[in-house]
Amino acid sequence: MEIKETIALLKSRGYRITPQRVAIIRILRDHEGHPGAEEVFRSALELYPNISMATVYNVMEVLEKEGIIRAIAVTKTSRRYDPNLKPHSHFICNTCGRVFDIPIKYFEACMRRLPPELNDFEVKSLEVIYKGSCSDCKTR
Repeated sequence: MEIKETIALLKSRGYRITPQRVAIIRILRDHEGHPGAEEVFRSALELYPNISMATVYNVMEVLEKEGIIRAIAVTKTSRRYDPNLKPHSHFICNTCGRVFDIPIKYFEACMRRLPPELNDFEVKSLEVIYKGSCSDCKTR
């Protein structure tokens, strides 16, 4: 996620570019994992002590709507965000809640060879999520 390109895209679509919005974009870019809104909020608070959780949710919603980040439903009530939009799958640990990127080596082949039940549908994306216990949790 490049900051300048992201800002240019948001400007071109009519969004105001606020310091808080830029800070949240930077936080997402610099984060090594898949942060939740609470985690982004805590990081943003260090820079902007008056920022609200609502602001973080609103910015995340805009970034998701504009295709800059992808939301991952970890549970029915918890979402994490991924700025990596290249084709890949995820592993979600049911014990600790961590989300891991898993490469999809055959993504294009999967998209070309769809099951016949999908012949009457227009498939735009493929999402694979594995769930279980990560290597740290399975040994506990």
